[in-house]
Amino acid sequence: METRNDFKHLLSPFTMGKVTFKNRFVFLPHHTGYALDEGYLENGLFSDRNVRHYVERAKGGAAAVTVSQNVDPNSQMSFKYVLGFEPRNKDNFKRLADEVHEYGCKAITQLNQGGHTTLMNPPQLLVAPTQMNEPYCHFNTKELEKEDMELIKEYYVNSAAWQKELGWDAVELKIAHDGLLRTFVSPFFNRREDEYGGSFENRMRYPLEVIAAIREAVGPDYPIGIRLCVDEFTWYGYSLEYGMKIAKALEKGGVDYLSTDAGTFSSWYMQIPPSPLPLGWAIYESAELKKNVDIPITAFGRINDPVQAETILAEGNADLIGMCRQLLCDPQTPNKTMEGRLDDIRHCIGCNEGCVGVDGIYVECIQNPGVSREKRLGIGTLEEAKEKKRVMVVGAGVAGLKVAEIAAKRGHNVQVYEKDSVVGGQVRLAEKLPYRNELEEVYRYMKIQLQELGVPVHYNTEVDEALVMQEDPEVLVVATGSSPLIPDFKGLKTAEMAVMDVRTALKNVEKIGNNVLVYDDIGFWQGGGVADYCQALNAQVTVVTPSASVGVDIESGQAYLLNKRLYENGARIITNHAIARFDGGDVVLENVYNHEEMRLGGLDTVLIAGQSRSVNGLYKAFKGKRPEVYSAGDCVAPRAIEQAILEAEVLARRI
Repeated sequence: METRNDFKHLLSPFTMGKVTFKNRFVFLPHHTGYALDEGYLENGLFSDRNVRHYVERAKGGAAAVTVSQNVDPNSQMSFKYVLGFEPRNKDNFKRLADEVHEYGCKAITQLNQGGHTTLMNPPQLLVAPTQMNEPYCHFNTKELEKEDMELIKEYYVNSAAWQKELGWDAVELKIAHDGLLRTFVSPFFNRREDEYGGSFENRMRYPLEVIAAIREAVGPDYPIGIRLCVDEFTWYGYSLEYGMKIAKALEKGGVDYLSTDAGTFSSWYMQIPPSPLPLGWAIYESAELKKNVDIPITAFGRINDPVQAETILAEGNADLIGMCRQLLCDPQTPNKTMEGRLDDIRHCIGCNEGCVGVDGIYVECIQNPGVSREKRLGIGTLEEAKEKKRVMVVGAGVAGLKVAEIAAKRGHNVQVYEKDSVVGGQVRLAEKLPYRNELEEVYRYMKIQLQELGVPVHYNTEVDEALVMQEDPEVLVVATGSSPLIPDFKGLKTAEMAVMDVRTALKNVEKIGNNVLVYDDIGFWQGGGVADYCQALNAQVTVVTPSASVGVDIESGQAYLLNKRLYENGARIITNHAIARFDGGDVVLENVYNHEEMRLGGLDTVLIAGQSRSVNGLYKAFKGKRPEVYSAGDCVAPRAIEQAILEAEVLARRI
């Protein structure tokens, strides 16, 4: 296929030594959590799920996939983190290289030693140049002895050389947001008094020795890159100027390329930057690297669109475009770019709810159910329906839209009915919250798909039993959402302030007063996000929650930035308290541990962020009375976007 003129940089080949990338899209490394953990000495195993995950991005048109691995079996950040030099990984390592090559894609191994960073609690032995913990956690480290350093160097070399033999195309070392090597270059963490600490040259010594040893093992033509933390974004860490100094030393030490990175485990919201950080926020880092070194630079930092990527390259701010979450969200971004199908690209919104999440078990995506499920839901798995049916979908929230999209792609005759004048359901309210406007993308993508598939959406249509009987569909899918609940608090009916649920407040902003209490009884965005919204309206805000913090079920980076905004803007936050009752103009709170009470007065508005109840009357009316009746989304049980979209897709594949 010829390169499109409007993406002449992004879709053009790029050669690094003897390795040529077919375009400039690079799938950045990340911990997937897919490695097998079957107990002591039976963990870190590269699974079939791992292989399919990376091959999916190769199918989608990426020029290279980068696979993060831990070189040291004695210092793993997670038992589900792939081990680089593990004989039992040989077959699947080779399989990955062979399969991505079938799509013209390169395989890059990224090697790391956990150092003082961990995803476990408690962790294995943590190690560092100097005995000290990173401020983000309480676990201390062993100060590395020289024989330890030699053994770790050997792990690096063995992993790189072995994977070269297995057909991988390049090796990348991590001097990035986690791992051992960054602590050696750090003035804060490296306080050694031998030849590996003190001066800048001494701090660089060990990483450069590791690079030199790998170079000797892999030869002069095999690319060696570095994922480089350019700015640690901590009170104690190094910043951009020092990052440039590191970059120059690495170039002099024979490194072939640098992949931009930022942040640490103590500033984790910068390493996987969520939606409060603007799109392309870190381009200034790759631009600065381009000014300081003469080796190729990979950009990163919320790059989610080919037009944005082309501009970065055209302006000389990078040579390659690093995407991780965008290629999770839509693996076919490169292919769609080549085909000119820009409206069909599903854009990452930086929510971090699936790919990072709260439990951190493994990588998923709220918009793309195929992430972590490539075998069943990935590219090429959607089959045409054997029997084409007339499908009536009631409700055009995200669940209804996803059912309609997938059913129509399978060949069914689908019609959607929506009581409002727009699609999107509750997401239309959620996108009003500060830094959540990108949620619009969730329903924009599906709306575009329905338009292209010719699926009609009947707006301003309240569906009742008579309309269903009139339309007489072969399949009825009810996706009518949920309604918010306000508990029957004692004294509620005589409360001397406005009391309402958060959905009502977002629909009727004029009802929000100047002195607002937000009751976060759900731990997600409905509480803390609405408090953030009220502060943007210049209201005095008090947040009360029975939990230990506001937004306990929000991803940690987003939750940190949310709480930071609330505190900095003057919110009063009362944790570990529940609303006990209303008493005229006061709200009486009760400590969830010792049951002591406290009173809050002077409020004009109380907003309740709590549970919801499924609106499923239509579903119940027809269940068992028609051949195929299903419910989807909150109509089944009120939950988040990810669960609604996943279950809607699975349902539509069964019809």
